[in-house]
Amino acid sequence: MWSRWFPIGAAATASALMYLSTILGSLGAVLLAFLSPLPLFALALGRGWVAGIAAALAGSAIVLVAANGMAALFFLVFCGLPPALLARQALLARPLNEDQENKDLEWFPPGMLAMWLTAIPATGLLTAIVVTGLQGEGLEAIVRVEVEALFEAMGTTFQGPLALPPEQLAAARELTIAVLPGVAGLQWAAMILVNGLLAQGVLARFNANLRPSPDMRDIRLPNWAPFPLAVAALLAAVADGTLGYLGWNAVPILCLPFFLSGLGLIHALASALNGKRWLLHVTYTLMILSFVLPALQFVWLLLVFAGLVDHWADLKGRIARNSN
Repeated sequence: MWSRWFPIGAAATASALMYLSTILGSLGAVLLAFLSPLPLFALALGRGWVAGIAAALAGSAIVLVAANGMAALFFLVFCGLPPALLARQALLARPLNEDQENKDLEWFPPGMLAMWLTAIPATGLLTAIVVTGLQGEGLEAIVRVEVEALFEAMGTTFQGPLALPPEQLAAARELTIAVLPGVAGLQWAAMILVNGLLAQGVLARFNANLRPSPDMRDIRLPNWAPFPLAVAALLAAVADGTLGYLGWNAVPILCLPFFLSGLGLIHALASALNGKRWLLHVTYTLMILSFVLPALQFVWLLLVFAGLVDHWADLKGRIARNSN
């Protein structure tokens, strides 16, 4: 009994405390809050998704007692439930080639895990659109009020020798309003992905993982993967109002699986070309530098395009066959 419940309580407590560290307001606290799903992921991937659900509920109870109901709900939705949901899918397995006598297992494919990861922020965006629409204001109106208040509060920052011209400042404000929910969804997905990879890596290091670590080179998206992206792009292009706003913000989120597939293509190329590991170093270095040098952000778009091409041309499969 102790060996069953102690890990759940420890993961719940650690995750809740890391989440509550945001009240400190320091940079270190922000990093701790970003890593708050890590203990829940480690538990769910090492002990099963049911244990992850139990820890998520216990952690939200701790946040409820320490803070308030809204904070507890945010913890449960953003930090608690995604690790359990993705761990449940990741731990699905069946006998290889559907041979019941075969002891080798075929695990839930990485491509479908990428689609499930994408579905989490996409569902969050759709829920926000519906809920705010039922309240009468609409998501865009709420975002506009918050962003305009933020820009007004930061007014002194845009003054002095580095001040932006009024037209550029207005354009930056409108762009922020247009894409803020989509960017927030991508940040949420990035938090989930990073913590999941870290948890799986730690478990594999200590031989405590329940499934083998997925390989980026094995990402194969389902045939229907481009259709949600095409629908969102169509809404963004032709629709106005709520549907157009939904399309604009769904497009970057729905590009996520193709970005991961494109990154998997780089891994496949680096593995196939002997001594060409520099491809990985260059790619990841450019991705990191793009956060401080906006001119390098084209790298992310190139990876999305590479993922789209790979989806239709199966470049990773061709590389694997040629290598063999």
